[in-house]
Amino acid sequence: MTATIVIIDRALHKNHRRPDFSADDLNVVFAECSSDVEKLVMAEKPDLVLAIQNEGTTSFGPVAERMLKHRPSVKIMLFANSDELAKTLLTLLDLPSHHRKMLLTGASPPHAALQEMNQQSEQSTSNYLAGNSPEIEKIKGIISKIAPTTSTVLLQGETGTGKEIIARSIHDHSNRKKRVFMPVECAAINESVIESELFGHTKGSFTGADRNTLGLIRSSDGGTLFLDEIGELPLALQTKLLRTLQEKTVKPVGSSKIYPVDIRIIAATNRNLAEAVTKGTFRQDLYYRLNTVTIYAPPLRERLSDIPLLCGHFLKKMASEGYPEKTISSNALSALCRYEWPGNVRELENVIRNAVALSSESSIGLEDLSISLPENTCDRQHPTIAPSSMAFHEKEAICKALDQTTGNRRAAARLLGISEATLYRRIKLYSI
Repeated sequence: MTATIVIIDRALHKNHRRPDFSADDLNVVFAECSSDVEKLVMAEKPDLVLAIQNEGTTSFGPVAERMLKHRPSVKIMLFANSDELAKTLLTLLDLPSHHRKMLLTGASPPHAALQEMNQQSEQSTSNYLAGNSPEIEKIKGIISKIAPTTSTVLLQGETGTGKEIIARSIHDHSNRKKRVFMPVECAAINESVIESELFGHTKGSFTGADRNTLGLIRSSDGGTLFLDEIGELPLALQTKLLRTLQEKTVKPVGSSKIYPVDIRIIAATNRNLAEAVTKGTFRQDLYYRLNTVTIYAPPLRERLSDIPLLCGHFLKKMASEGYPEKTISSNALSALCRYEWPGNVRELENVIRNAVALSSESSIGLEDLSISLPENTCDRQHPTIAPSSMAFHEKEAICKALDQTTGNRRAAARLLGISEATLYRRIKLYSI
């Protein structure tokens, strides 16, 4: 594999001290100035760019940004003078060929590549919004539209429905994906210190403040701040947060200075904020400011057809963590699709984790599940339909179809010969 280096230095370009590149695995291209770099990057697709940041010249930052836009994998090194750059080039020539390839092209030994792949797999697995139900597909569609924007987002839904996963997905699909994602659980921070935690403080501003701190908001500068359980934030701090949202500034505790910040805020709550506004426990202006885009995270009982995918996702995730690889039996899967899931997706993950850890077989069976399950899908329904009625038989047919498809509503609709929309209406009508 041949590595390509672009050198941006007028002195080396014209000077006789230019190093002699005799290595067969190097393709070296010279440029006199940074204005030529974009054409070279597009034409040569270099692995490394070496440049002199000469005194009096324009900043190299914008040039580097444009290079990375054309070739995100390129490595860039800046030098103060030509002698420094020349020494680096000679050092590269002295390296063994395989070391040079690893350094310039990023090629790694097999075991290192495998380890990196596993790390990437683990990261993508942990942040994956699993499911293909209409409810999840709708959320994915909203994410694709709003992620590239700077809109504030409010996530609403019960505890354990995966609101943080949705927030991370928004961040990962945004222009801020290479910057920090800062999750903050508002309910877990003591009310006496939450202002300092969020906005930072100056040394001596209160007892125990022995140094200046940035705070979580300024630490998230350029990235995304995820405020979980925003409804638990004290009223006084709601006012200060609103000012940060409106003016894009932060004033630390005990400081007279105001600092600019560039953050995107995603808030989440399991409370009814509109009701909290009526009761006076949540500021109306902050609610409207946060409510630019609202995403509802549905409870698991409203998307039972996602359970097979979620189970596969959790089994894969656990395997990447070092647990034994396991499958799940059809009986166990069918039973999971009949459960109400009061703890939502979080409860499902805990059940799967417990089953993987304790099961002695390669396949998780019904006996490995640590929850009480109804005997059949219709056990939890209200028997208000007369057995002789057409509605009774329609409900029975829907129950059987859901059992046969292990709760997959899309497959059940195909089995019944009706549309998904009709099936959802019937499920709601019969409280299935």
